[in-house]
Formats: sequence, structure tokens, C-alpha cells
Amino acid sequence: MKKSIILLSVFIFSLLVLYAKRTPPPEISSIIHNGYEYIANYSDGIFKGTGQMIIKSIKDSKIKKTISIYSIWYNPFLEKDVQWIFIKETELIDNDTIRIYNENDEIFDLELINYKVKKIKKTT
Repeated sequence: MKKSIILLSVFIFSLLVLYAKRTPPPEISSIIHNGYEYIANYSDGIFKGTGQMIIKSIKDSKIKKTISIYSIWYNPFLEKDVQWIFIKETELIDNDTIRIYNENDEIFDLELINYKVKKIKKTT
């Protein structure tokens, strides 16, 4: 009897672990450049999610600007967490551009001079 209770408990616990469908977002190091820290972030709204970069002053730790890099409109018939697309990598490619890669294999460039975002391509 005790053995069956333990087996049943292990089975139920394994189902709960399998139910967790989404892994947490990847840890991304911020980029520090010209007195500012550039932090990758994801904002989850009711109807859409947004991959964004937060620009924070190193001197006073105040947020200067939050820039939307891409948006995802949620399908209301699917769970939201399986539709999330997080930023997976950022890199400073020259003195005034940050390249951003997301989990959907899309690549974006954020120009640091005017904060314009360009979609470069979707990798295959």
C-alpha cells in the first residue's frame, strides 16, 4: 500500500512537471556603452507582447527610454506562454548599433543615434 502511494505521488508530480510548457527567458548580459546600459526585456500585455530594450543612465540609474523592438499579437485560442518570443542575444556591432536576436530567429538592428529599429532578416 505504501509503495503504491509513493508511485502515485511520483506519477502526479511528473505530470505537473510536464505541464510546465515554457522555459524562462534566457539570461542576457546588458551592454554598457557611452554612459548608458542597454537591457533586453519582454513586456507581456493582454493582447500582445513586446521585445524591448531599456536604456538606463549609468550616472543616475534612471531609465532614459524604453524602445519596442518587435511585437507579437496573441492568438486568443492558444495559451499566451507558448506564444512568447524572448530576446536571446544582443551585441554591439559598431559604435552606434546594437544587433538583437530573438527566439524566432529574427534579427533587428537598434541605431543608438536616433533609436530607430530595422528588421535585418529572419534566419532559416
